[in-house]
Amino acid sequence: MTARFATTLAAALAFLGAVGGAQASLRVCNRTKALMNVAVGYVSGDDFVTEGWWSVTPGACATPIRGDLPGRYVYLYGQDIDGVDVLKGTNAMCVDRRKFRAQGIADCWRRGLIAVNFAEIDTQGERDWTTFLGK
Repeated sequence: MTARFATTLAAALAFLGAVGGAQASLRVCNRTKALMNVAVGYVSGDDFVTEGWWSVTPGACATPIRGDLPGRYVYLYGQDIDGVDVLKGTNAMCVDRRKFRAQGIADCWRRGLIAVNFAEIDTQGERDWTTFLGK
């Protein structure tokens, strides 16, 4: 990760904000000049679920979670169009190369999945949240 991107990422994560609206959801908006692919993770019952992929073109938003958010914390992972990690954190969870929904975060490789590190997003208990990638 370049120093410039790390700074931009830190600023973006610091700028996370709740956005009011009629329908609750998690939106991811792309303020970069590159196509981004994102995956989301959240607690469901006694386990984690990860889902992906949503492609987010520059200047657009995707809605990986529709309806009330499943908890205070959601997890986000992102790659650019070349498959380079552009949004990652320290929470190991499973993804697949194609569209997926994975129950649980243990033994990713044994299940034919890939373990990557998701960034934890603190939604402060809001029902509705928008995250901005980039400036």
